[in-house]
Amino acid sequence: MGNSYMRPVWVEINLDHLAFNLAQIRKVIGPTVKLMAVVKGDGYGTGICGIVDTMLASGIDMLGVGILDEALLLRKLGVKIPVLVFGYTPFQYAEILVKNKIRQTVYCYEQAVALSMAAEKLSCKAVIHLEIDTGMGRLGFRPQESALQEIKKISALPGLDVEGIYTHCPYTNERDGAGKQFTQRQYQLFCNFINQLASAGIDIPLKHACNSLGIVHYPSMHLDMVRAGIILYGSYPRFQETLPVKPVLTLKTRIGSIKKLPAGENVSYGHTFTTKRPTWVATLPVGYGDGYSRMLTNKGYVLIHGQRVPLIGTICMDQCMADITDLARPCQIGEEVVLIGQQGKEEITVEELSQKACDFINYEYLVQIGHRVPRLYLQGGKIASSKNYFLESIP
Repeated sequence: MGNSYMRPVWVEINLDHLAFNLAQIRKVIGPTVKLMAVVKGDGYGTGICGIVDTMLASGIDMLGVGILDEALLLRKLGVKIPVLVFGYTPFQYAEILVKNKIRQTVYCYEQAVALSMAAEKLSCKAVIHLEIDTGMGRLGFRPQESALQEIKKISALPGLDVEGIYTHCPYTNERDGAGKQFTQRQYQLFCNFINQLASAGIDIPLKHACNSLGIVHYPSMHLDMVRAGIILYGSYPRFQETLPVKPVLTLKTRIGSIKKLPAGENVSYGHTFTTKRPTWVATLPVGYGDGYSRMLTNKGYVLIHGQRVPLIGTICMDQCMADITDLARPCQIGEEVVLIGQQGKEEITVEELSQKACDFINYEYLVQIGHRVPRLYLQGGKIASSKNYFLESIP
């Protein structure tokens, strides 16, 4: 069954577009700056397993993940290049980090001690990056004297290789004066703190500050490495002049039912939509259980025959309904429907869904596309591989 069954809801990942985006970022950062590809959130919803080979073939220097589980998956897939965990890993898992040669972000002395002890026990090095909190207010050392003394102690611990130091800027998308000033102030704090460390004899080789929008807006902050995340996947199309990228992800389904309702009929839960005329309704086998947000109720659109048609009625866990009355030609059960992506000359972007309809950010919408939805990976217009999270173990 695993080899023949295909659910009529799926994501298509265009690996050629992913490779193109990586090449465009390389052009912007130049040959001397390292490129970290961020694949947290299961590759922003695209599926780590299906995209990592394309990234490696494009010559990335490092991978960034949010949690240890994602890093371990990369090692299980045979990835040999450096992998950095950004988030909190409980200190008792230090040996797992060291054994699998996974870099860990460190933001306190106790964490560094745990890694040092694991490295000594395993007779190898624990490679770490230090995070400096210059205004994010999340993880990281505050750039002050107490942090300087703490990092001195960390640098003296046996078995540790302090490879990198970084900060994260929350306002790289804010292009007004206040936003730019905040980011520039952050960067100056970071550079000043690095200089203080250097004066104390602590020279950390790999310095990084730029996320996706930092890459675009702040070329002077590229330093030794940049961290490319959402922009890898073709989001933020409004920056095409600076960094032209192509959308990587398309979400599709097929029409599951067609019926004609008279005027005055309710559609779906809660009587949120009542037909005002005789209405042709197409039921689609996708819903909020797949990450297609209930917040799109009565305000989203899908593409059928290259034409926008409105969603009507409350979106259900497994189904939603579209008004196909005004289509130029009739539909049939089984016809393809695009929920995110292009069909003919029309396009529904993830930004449109996330910002206009749902008031999400595009990151949030992508990672909500659930594991019930299979992923198909396209290369040269053909399916190169697929990932069905539910059925992959079924013979």
